[in-house]
Amino acid sequence: MSHFRLSIVVLGLSLGGVSSAQEPKAPPKPSATPNPAVAITLDSTLEAELSDPRSREEVEAWLRKPTDVEFSESSLEDVVRFLAFQHNARIRIDSADGGAVYKGTPITVSAVGLPLSKVLNRAMQGPELAWTVHRGDIVITSPKNLPLETRVYRVGRLLELAARRGVPQRAAIGVGAGRLEAAIGAGQPELLENVSAQLRMLLEEAIDAPWADRDGEGGTLSLFGELLVVRQSYQVQQQISRLLRVVEAALARGPGSPSLLVMSPENAQRWLTAQASMRRELKLALSETPLEDVVKMLAEQTELEVFVDHPALMAAKISEAVVALTLPDGRYPAHKAMQFALEPKELIAIIDEGSIRITTSTQAVKFFKTVVYDAADLLTTENDVQSLFSTIQDSTGGQWKDRDGEGGTLTEFPGKLFVTRQSDAVHTQIAMLLHELRQAQKEHPKEPAKPLPNDLETKFHKAKTKDEAEALERLILTFVAPTTWDVSGGKGLLRTAEDRLIIQQTRAVHEQIDQFLREYQQAKPITAAK
Repeated sequence: MSHFRLSIVVLGLSLGGVSSAQEPKAPPKPSATPNPAVAITLDSTLEAELSDPRSREEVEAWLRKPTDVEFSESSLEDVVRFLAFQHNARIRIDSADGGAVYKGTPITVSAVGLPLSKVLNRAMQGPELAWTVHRGDIVITSPKNLPLETRVYRVGRLLELAARRGVPQRAAIGVGAGRLEAAIGAGQPELLENVSAQLRMLLEEAIDAPWADRDGEGGTLSLFGELLVVRQSYQVQQQISRLLRVVEAALARGPGSPSLLVMSPENAQRWLTAQASMRRELKLALSETPLEDVVKMLAEQTELEVFVDHPALMAAKISEAVVALTLPDGRYPAHKAMQFALEPKELIAIIDEGSIRITTSTQAVKFFKTVVYDAADLLTTENDVQSLFSTIQDSTGGQWKDRDGEGGTLTEFPGKLFVTRQSDAVHTQIAMLLHELRQAQKEHPKEPAKPLPNDLETKFHKAKTKDEAEALERLILTFVAPTTWDVSGGKGLLRTAEDRLIIQQTRAVHEQIDQFLREYQQAKPITAAK
């Protein structure tokens, strides 16, 4: 009983609390302007970050502006100040990691009418500095301090085009232009995975940059559905963007289309103009002629800017003052004249931004061109791919990274494309080799393989009526090679469709069927005996 009364007391106290004269207050209404300390979002931060791409358009306009400079052993600080004033641009030296030290770095650079981006490239190569675009500024820094940025690329159409080229024709029949999975075709899901893996490999091999999963440090690549997410430096992102556009363009064209240069249209035009000038015939005679005089002579005859890569020669401990070139009196294409005269001095002439740079072979690797080749008209089997790659590497004079430890790269991509990063000279040799292979195919077309005696072939026969077709089916299965049909454990097939017979058999059995049908049709009517 005591326990029961205790319970009642406790309950009474509770009820008494509710029944007091003071009514409880309604909960306060939320304020129309929430406390910013509580309602924090990342919208303002996001807005600030999204403003960078908008300001980048202004920066890229500066980078395209034609620039005239002439500096010899001038301080980096003076060069930056001059370029910033000339273009009313924001150009600064990175203050991090000893930026003050960079200011006094001696810069030698000469250019007339080159875009600012190309002038910066040329100026930074000597002192081993780098430039990038960061938060709306052009920033000069060291290569190790280049900031990484993340960009997202839509690659759905590229993957779809590559997958379509990899789908057997019978699987592609009736495929619409829907999502990638539909384009690959029923029963072919592995194609998407293969194409995606090949795309990652292509970017890591064809783009000269450090990658985390290959080099232990550097950029990263990942695919989120049909979106490619890349974290890399500004200039590498520019290379990736161009490469993706060119690969997609190559896949969208007909098989065996001409090769495509991976560079901006304006750079491509300068490169083509320079290459045409390098094919111009020159009248030369050099006898221990100083390098400085040869440069002037070549510039006059080719009508191109020809310059010496002073830092590269200094790094190789080659004194320009003692370099003298010899070439027998004669007429030479410009590129051959430079090759014959420079090779004995371990130098090489390359096309750099529409100009001719005389440099060392070690430094020339940095100026390799990337080209996308379409070999779909030459390749029929997987073995053909490896054979073509071996032929290219064996038949050209360049070095290859996978064979020699240094040199160019050769990367296969689905759709029977291959992407090559090599010197101008090797690209010319590759183009000639592919041309000769195509010419040989046209002159001696490959004959279709003759069927083997046991290969099955399909033939159609037409009867007069459906009933006759069914009657002939029974007769042929009974009287022509009866043990070779599927109904008797063989491989041959015989089916009827309305008044037609569809027969899949070896050539020998088809000949027996033809003979049987001829005799069937020529049979004389049966007449009653008199």
